[in-house]
Amino acid sequence: MVCLLLVLTAGVEGWRAYNPTLGRDGASKDSQWTGTYRGKKPGSPPGGKPSGRQANPIAQVNRPMDISAELAGLASKAKLKQTNIAEINWHDQTPAQLWQYWEMLLDRSEFQQIPIVGTLLAERLRKHPDPAVYRGIADLLAQSNIAAENKAILIDLLGEIATPDALEQLINLAKQEIDSPLYILALQALSRIGDNRWDGEFHEELSPALEAAWSNPENNDPAFLGAVGKAIAAVGAPEGVEQLLLTVSGNNKDNDTEETNRIKQEVAFETIPQVRNPEAVEVLGTWLKEEPLGTPSVEVSGNALAEIGSIKATQEIVDWAKDAPAEGTRNLNDWLSKIDDASALASISAVQEDEFQAPEIAAVINSAAVNADAGKVLSSTVLKKDSARVLPRP
Repeated sequence: MVCLLLVLTAGVEGWRAYNPTLGRDGASKDSQWTGTYRGKKPGSPPGGKPSGRQANPIAQVNRPMDISAELAGLASKAKLKQTNIAEINWHDQTPAQLWQYWEMLLDRSEFQQIPIVGTLLAERLRKHPDPAVYRGIADLLAQSNIAAENKAILIDLLGEIATPDALEQLINLAKQEIDSPLYILALQALSRIGDNRWDGEFHEELSPALEAAWSNPENNDPAFLGAVGKAIAAVGAPEGVEQLLLTVSGNNKDNDTEETNRIKQEVAFETIPQVRNPEAVEVLGTWLKEEPLGTPSVEVSGNALAEIGSIKATQEIVDWAKDAPAEGTRNLNDWLSKIDDASALASISAVQEDEFQAPEIAAVINSAAVNADAGKVLSSTVLKKDSARVLPRP
């Protein structure tokens, strides 16, 4: 709450002063920040009632001018204002209807209902995209007479939707003047968009727009680059991870200034270990095995594979270890200590000691295999004791 008030009242510089980490990575590291509208009751615009909304001339480009449709829409909204919210069957509504209800809730200051309807609207838009709804969101965000608190709710809605169309709006918002309060709010939503794994999936369809924003030499603000880099890593599409690895290795071909390239390298170094998408294992393994020990790309690739911690990711680390020099023992120890998947650790036991060139590396692998076997025995013993406790006496 304090962070949001700082953004809305003091602007970007006030926010940077309050949260210095934002100056580099573009998003607060406070994991407790859960959204701008959840549990928050924004104030109404001056006068106590929402002002009339003006049409956004940019959003209306190429929109057909149908007066009868406009009149019908006004009549529909007038009827909607008389609707009893409790009587609405939310699950039977189209995206357009849910958007109208969402606007109505905002007008009525029904802030407890807004996140509920917003979640339903996001679900519908993912399955049934409606350009008119996205235009409606853009219209409201462009209005100068809409309270900043309400715009914060709209930005949070875009982050909840988390589709390419929603992402495009967040990127466009982030391109506004850097001292605008909306800039920081858009960056917060942008940096977290990859964490929204709706339907339990990594949404790689978001990566192309993020990669384009990362490569654009006009985007040189550290906060913006930090937000985009974090989102690319969270999405974890192989192409996006490859782009971050090219950056951290200094082999990218973007037309950036030396300062911008330095900022990007720092962001990439910090965000690549946050990759969790199993689809990125192959590209991470390739960089791990092809780059020299001691380079940043080896460091971050190994860390990411260890954090993914699957059997396939663990095998990539073991394959690297077979040809690794003795100096790689520190890295190997560190990576294996992060893997907690029992099946992945068990796979290490199947590797023969003579497959490794360096005896020091073989010793680390052998130690990990012994620990994995010991853990398996301990787990089995605990399970047997637990089973014995619940067995009925004869």
